[in-house]
Amino acid sequence: MPADAPPLFVLCAADDLMASPRSVRLYSDWKAAGHPVELHIYSKGGHGFGMTKQGLPTDSWIERFGDWLQTQGLLETL
Repeated sequence: MPADAPPLFVLCAADDLMASPRSVRLYSDWKAAGHPVELHIYSKGGHGFGMTKQGLPTDSWIERFGDWLQTQGLLETL
């Protein structure tokens, strides 16, 4: 991992068995290297949950990403 790695936002669903273990590992590695990182794991949503509304908490993932961008100073408050 580069010493100048940027802040990282990691998001996945626990029922996505391909992404969730890798997301946890990526979060752990980023944090161990001392880089800013935030991890969100939704219990349901499956792979690609951001592609369509499902009536689940994952439907608002983009708002959580926006919150993170604001916290990082990468997006102005609207």
